[in-house]
Amino acid sequence: MIDRLRHLVTDAFSNLGRAGWGGLASVCTIAVAFLIVGIFLLLTQNLGAALAQWREQYQVTVFLDDRITPEQLALLRKRIANEQAVRALAYISKDQGLRAFKQELQGREGLLEGLGENPIPASFQLRIREEHQTPQALRQLAASLGRLEGVEEVQYGQEWVDRMAAALQVVRLIGLSVGIALGAASLLIVSNTVRLAIYARAEEIEILRLVGATKATIRLPFLLEGLIQGAVGAALALGLLYGAYWVTLSKLQMGPGPVVGLGLGSFLPGAAAAALVGAGAALGAFGSLLSVGRLLRA
Repeated sequence: MIDRLRHLVTDAFSNLGRAGWGGLASVCTIAVAFLIVGIFLLLTQNLGAALAQWREQYQVTVFLDDRITPEQLALLRKRIANEQAVRALAYISKDQGLRAFKQELQGREGLLEGLGENPIPASFQLRIREEHQTPQALRQLAASLGRLEGVEEVQYGQEWVDRMAAALQVVRLIGLSVGIALGAASLLIVSNTVRLAIYARAEEIEILRLVGATKATIRLPFLLEGLIQGAVGAALALGLLYGAYWVTLSKLQMGPGPVVGLGLGSFLPGAAAAALVGAGAALGAFGSLLSVGRLLRA
């Protein structure tokens, strides 16, 4: 069994060598296809990581009416704390808000000297549970809180939330579409490469049939050839992607992980990288199967 397997693998590599430029073109096409797919995977992974970290720190700000009474404030705090979407809340007084605003001005506090009284309203800073951080849920929460007595305005960055969620969805859809298109092109090229190899070995295949070789014995080397082409192409794409990843980080003068403070910059995890190579091997094997099944029917 081991000798037979060794012979099949040797035969497959021999076929790949005979394929010449056709085999090289097949490997390069698969590499380009999986490189582009890998880029989209990295984009979606890092955008998803940024969105997850942002969601962890996300806040809804409920600005309060300056005329609110202590009794109304206590009732409002209790009412907001009982909201299912609210994970935690903190009260920011007018003085605290002004101090925070001055810190944000960073040395330009003089701009506030002519304002007279404190223009910053008191507010509640709300931490929202992740399952409620969708555009629709946030709109509903903001509308509900905005109707409460003592609430002046509710801000939660609706436009930013909508854009971030939409951008991530668009990247995923584009990646899926491009991946399907390039996968189909790679499948066709592998199939044609193996078909040419079958035509080139037509006499040898006929001799094998005459001496009683089984269909599996004839077909397996070609299937392995396609599998190897796919695996090598995907592995090459993974190597190029990893090199581009490190070059990009070095250009940005940042290390992997906390790029721009958003948890970006992480490479594909080991399981995803292995799955990418496995998908390439499966694609190549399936492309071979299409040609082998069509041309070697007995």
